Amino acid sequence: MVKPAIIADQRAPDGGFVPDLCQPRAVLAVVVGAQLLALLLALAQPLEADRFWPRLGMWSLAVQWVGLLGTAGLCAARPGLGRLPVPLASALAIAWLLLLATATTLAAAWLGLLPAGAALLGWLLARNLLLTALVAAVVLRLIYLRHAARMREQAHHRARLELLQARMRPHFLFNSLNTIASLVGSDARRAEEVTLALADLLRASLEAGDRLIPLADELALCRRYLAMEQLRLGDRLALDWQVSDVPASARLPPLSLQPLLENAVFHGIEPLPGGGRIGLALGLLAPGVLEIIIDNPLAAARTDAGLHMALVNLRARLAGHFGDAATLIEQIEGERHTVRLRLPFASA
Repeated sequence: MVKPAIIADQRAPDGGFVPDLCQPRAVLAVVVGAQLLALLLALAQPLEADRFWPRLGMWSLAVQWVGLLGTAGLCAARPGLGRLPVPLASALAIAWLLLLATATTLAAAWLGLLPAGAALLGWLLARNLLLTALVAAVVLRLIYLRHAARMREQAHHRARLELLQARMRPHFLFNSLNTIASLVGSDARRAEEVTLALADLLRASLEAGDRLIPLADELALCRRYLAMEQLRLGDRLALDWQVSDVPASARLPPLSLQPLLENAVFHGIEPLPGGGRIGLALGLLAPGVLEIIIDNPLAAARTDAGLHMALVNLRARLAGHFGDAATLIEQIEGERHTVRLRLPFASA
């Protein structure tokens, strides 16, 4: 069964700027690149119809040998290179490739594949080492630039997520403090319960940070939030909680569902004198895809600039973690406002 790609939690071990050359795609790229280099070197020499193909075969054998052995060595040394400064790691990588080029040239001379003569052999060895150093330096430079761009992109992504969370938490805190204030004068015991529930929610949100959290933990936070709102609203808030068999591998950004439920209370329950029902259902939409549905009564719209802020923020956070694999859909179904959240998870 194909497992969906979950971006945030499938990070390769830190190898610094050196890519993971143990992967089949990386090995294939090395083979193709080495063959193109061999073809270029063969074409760079004087064209002789009867010697082109033997010359191409020689260059292919030499370049592929150095490329594949170099890839194997860098694959094995990647964890150690990742702990070194970039200049030192680059120098060691180039030195390894130069050693392989030297060994390959000397082996070819010993097998009689190169012209005889110490002076000519010295020139061929110097030429091969210079070519190896130039190609290795250019490739490593391109790899480092790509790594630096990826690090900048990840830093920008983290900063954006922190900004989105910072825009959400004050709104949540403001509503919660209003709930406590409304209960202090009339029911001190309930005010204390709400305060403790708020402390639990804030502690959980602060501990979560930027990483993904289990869906079960997010649902537990939602339970505490709804219990807090039921203390305030009483019989005006009814719940239809249809959740069972939560996959242990299902994960999502912290405080993803709670703002949606907060919107449901603020825009769907509070404007109605008699209140209403909020539904939350969880189901398996397809193998490896969960659907979470939150619905509430469609009350008169409040003129609030932050009406859809939770949806906008959540879409951005989901895109940052899952790309196009997660979707958030807002619908009006009859007299109900519905939000459908579809999440990938690693199925067995």
